[in-house]
Amino acid sequence: MSTRMNPRRKRHKGALLSAALGIVVAAVTSGCSSRVDDAPQVDWASGVCDSVQDVGSELTLPASDHKDARKYRSEVVTFMDALGRRLGALDKKMRHEGAPPVDGGDAAYKKALGNLRGARTSLAGTTAELKKADVTDEKSLKAALKKAGEGLREASAYQGPAQDFRGDPALKQAFDKAPECAGLPGAAGPSATATSAG
Repeated sequence: MSTRMNPRRKRHKGALLSAALGIVVAAVTSGCSSRVDDAPQVDWASGVCDSVQDVGSELTLPASDHKDARKYRSEVVTFMDALGRRLGALDKKMRHEGAPPVDGGDAAYKKALGNLRGARTSLAGTTAELKKADVTDEKSLKAALKKAGEGLREASAYQGPAQDFRGDPALKQAFDKAPECAGLPGAAGPSATATSAG
């Protein structure tokens, strides 16, 4: 009697081993999480990234033109007002999305909203100062823009709510999985570069 293993049975055992290894690999690459269904978190992250993309389209600072100081100051103010409205729209959309569906989600949500509103307040203050600045010539324009540039850089350091939420490991995984978040550099919100204003 032959003791050789049946080839079909050997292939069957090999298939079972391969499937088992696949399950182990999947568990390892997902961070060994015991939570299998993270669809609510991914859906929520998708909504946040949609909101950021809706209000985060590029704003362009007007080209430097110091020949007409008052006119250029007005163009920069218009730019800053537009950026402020974008941040306001993002605030509204974030309130519509609500807190993330994870443990501690309320605290993370309040912190993210606080950071967003802090950026809005900083930008609004800088815009108001530039509007009131006494601009009559190139020299006074440069001085006003230098001060505004400092405020803009402070506001633009804010990276957006998606970046804030990524601090939570469970939410970071959800943002990584959400297709809508893939196109966001650093998952940041609306931003602007103020260096060209000086």
